[in-house]
Amino acid sequence: MSVEIEAEDVIRLILQFLKENQFEETAATLESETSVKIDTIQNKDQFIREIKQGEWDIVLRHVVDLKIPAQKLIDLYEHIILELAELRELGAARTLLRQTEPMYILKQRFPERYLRLEHTLSRTSLDSREIYPNGMTKEKRRQTIAQALINEVTIVEPSRLMTLLGDCIKWQQQQGLLPMNEPFDLFRDSDKVQSIEQDAFVNYGYANIKFPGKNTYAECTAFSPDGQYFATGSVDGFIEIWNHLTGKLRKDLEYQAEEKLMAMDQSVICLNFSSNSELLVSGSTDGKIAIWRVHSGFCQRRYSPAHSQGVTAVCFNQDATEILSCSYDHTVKIHEVKSGKLIQSFEGHNAFVNSVVYTSEYTRAISASSDGEVRIWDISSGGCISCYPKDNITIHALLSIPDDPNHVILVNKSNQLHLMNGRGEIIKSYKHNNNTKDFIAGTVSHQGSLLYAVSEDCTMYCFSTKTAEIIGETKLSQNSEIIGISHHPLSNIIAANDDVGRVHLFKNSE
Repeated sequence: MSVEIEAEDVIRLILQFLKENQFEETAATLESETSVKIDTIQNKDQFIREIKQGEWDIVLRHVVDLKIPAQKLIDLYEHIILELAELRELGAARTLLRQTEPMYILKQRFPERYLRLEHTLSRTSLDSREIYPNGMTKEKRRQTIAQALINEVTIVEPSRLMTLLGDCIKWQQQQGLLPMNEPFDLFRDSDKVQSIEQDAFVNYGYANIKFPGKNTYAECTAFSPDGQYFATGSVDGFIEIWNHLTGKLRKDLEYQAEEKLMAMDQSVICLNFSSNSELLVSGSTDGKIAIWRVHSGFCQRRYSPAHSQGVTAVCFNQDATEILSCSYDHTVKIHEVKSGKLIQSFEGHNAFVNSVVYTSEYTRAISASSDGEVRIWDISSGGCISCYPKDNITIHALLSIPDDPNHVILVNKSNQLHLMNGRGEIIKSYKHNNNTKDFIAGTVSHQGSLLYAVSEDCTMYCFSTKTAEIIGETKLSQNSEIIGISHHPLSNIIAANDDVGRVHLFKNSE
């Protein structure tokens, strides 16, 4: 099941931490400024003991912050007033009777019961048998009240904030987001989260995802930027989130546990996450685009259609307010997320547009088509800044390189890939020796030093992005055709989807 944390609960965690560490003044200031109280108790036995011993000043300080039904509060205040009356503490008893909310409610709902209390306080003498009739005693009444109240309060474990932080670190270690068996400083070790592994050649298959049915397979895959989600878009229109370490469907997401999957009307052929990993955008063969909230599976926006033909690539801008897309209909478009309106349309390609990416400044877009043409567009004006014909060789994809905003890699339908600068110049090529097998897909490692490309014979070649040398090669599949590959954003993990219903997961063999 997915979890959403309310802002008030975060404040309560901080309040508990402050009070446990004797920062009472800071806690009081935070309570005053946020109007949030800790509606829990830390020690159940102590709370019961305070009630049974009649330590009412402490008990009342507790219950003022607790969410207790009005009727049980009325019973509590009524009993305290009777005990005070028995002790002849009439001033305190009258204050509770006439100036507290539970007693005001009692007066409105049960006026006769309220008047009996007023009459009791006006008497010059009291007999305990009158206060506790039918064999009831003060001790029995306290025990009854203690049991009623303890059933209504939440018990909070001590040091809850630190425990949760520790659990978060353990979970990230299990997900491969942090190194195992190493101490982690929340303030000083943030760099470990961003880059926990050095780039290494991936060549060891450790898990597979198998889709049900003979004709069901993943058309596209994508990892979220934080590394927590691995998404697949299938030929039957379903979008699913997986655990990339085990190859199992993420049943901690409630909608997937209930088999209420994200879905489009036709085949999903492209996916991409927002930079904060909260949103997922999908494009399908009927020209439609949908935006999903990953934690809930809720469809936030649909563009029906965004293009007149299949959507081949989609991506968010930096703050996820716009969607950049391209299509078989030869166009590139930008739609606004909030309103769903078309903001910009870029026209000029004469063939299928297979890939489009933003430049690092998000002021330009680069697109590539099946006729080998690369175009650079100005986002604000919609005009084409540059156009570079590339020998009529189909370009399958444009790959951005981490920490290198000035270059992109062209995945061509040939036995070589090209590194292109912002002026459209080819400054480096990556080539394998089998001239009869073209590349069909590629991806870049999380640190940008390695380039992976798959050829038509399902061999994955690993190149150094700097030297163009082949680091190694791996056979991804023996009896299927690989459709695409994607790389984990933080770890040496690659996912390769084929046409017979499998996603192969690989890591480095160490």
